Amino acid sequence: MTDPLDDGAQLRCPNDGILMRDIAGGWECPECGHTITPTMPIRIPQKFDGPSLRGW
Repeated sequence: MTDPLDDGAQLRCPNDGILMRDIAGGWECPECGHTITPTMPIRIPQKFDGPSLRGW
């Protein structure tokens, strides 16, 4: 059985299972130095430029 929240979980190193740390452009294992970079570029949403819920 898979947990539906696993999709949003922080990555673990495939070599030693250590929780990977965010670095510029990907993730790195603090123990062995293994890095993972995404194969697809990550698009950061543009800043919202509209009225707020209160209309300000």
